[in-house]
Amino acid sequence: MDKIKKIPACGDIFMIPLYLPSYQKWRDPLFDEFIDYKRYRFHPDDPFAFGRIIEPYAKNLYIMEIFRYTGSIPDSPECIIQSGRLLKPLIAGGMFHRGRWRVLFEHPAYDKWKDSDYDTISFLYGTSVWKGGKDIPITPQQHHELWHSGDIALPAINGPVAVECNIRQILAEQGVELDYEQTVAGRKDEYPRPRDMDKTLKETILPFRWIGENRSYTLTLDANALNYEIFAEAGLSGSGYDWEQIAVTYIKENMAELQSKFTFDCEADTFSVRTSVKKVLKEFAIAFHQCCMDPAAFRALLTKSREADSYLS
Repeated sequence: MDKIKKIPACGDIFMIPLYLPSYQKWRDPLFDEFIDYKRYRFHPDDPFAFGRIIEPYAKNLYIMEIFRYTGSIPDSPECIIQSGRLLKPLIAGGMFHRGRWRVLFEHPAYDKWKDSDYDTISFLYGTSVWKGGKDIPITPQQHHELWHSGDIALPAINGPVAVECNIRQILAEQGVELDYEQTVAGRKDEYPRPRDMDKTLKETILPFRWIGENRSYTLTLDANALNYEIFAEAGLSGSGYDWEQIAVTYIKENMAELQSKFTFDCEADTFSVRTSVKKVLKEFAIAFHQCCMDPAAFRALLTKSREADSYLS
């Protein structure tokens, strides 16, 4: 189980862990499939689910089958394969290159037609049925009938977390008790933590603070943390509202086409601006920080800001 094969081949048998976090409230970020598990040591006594690669579907995506057998990792794959399928073949990706799922057994002689009944595997598209590697055209009426029958799977792209949740739900319906929530909560300190994708940015823009969560991005600054002497020269306290006026001026001068993307939420002691578009705020944060760290540039911006404020008054 220590061996990690980043690019599995057709016929490879892999293990699916049943005790990794899946959207727990204490887990950040929510998208746990992006966390690196390559160095994580799974509990050998845990029950696992198992699957097999049928064929590649697209980059980092595979058509795969999930088997009924769940339990400890066996010495050979026979008991896994002979258990039959737990659910219909599906399309999934994003689970191998970060070590969340791991290949256990290779099968160079695998024959997808014989070993996985490839000619019976089907997916329902808008104007065709994909069956055994062939696209078969269908009428709108046939699509409607097949959609409502549920006999053919849709070509949905599944991530590892979704597949794990689905397997646990099926096992629960079969009366298999995993004690999942209790076990995962007890292990929460041992799981690898998400890599901070914004670490370099956060370090670059200090003393500004970057906060990103739930697709909302905020740039904040304590009002007295920067350039208070320059504010004092101008007879200003350097409050969050002063900073807001300066930021507004900077945006109008340099990013006028993006003004509508920013929302300010400043207080007397805090400057705060947010947006739902990360790229926009990141561009502003870096450029605005650079301006604020240059005394001459900041004084010039402050002067323009006061002139604009005086004009509006």
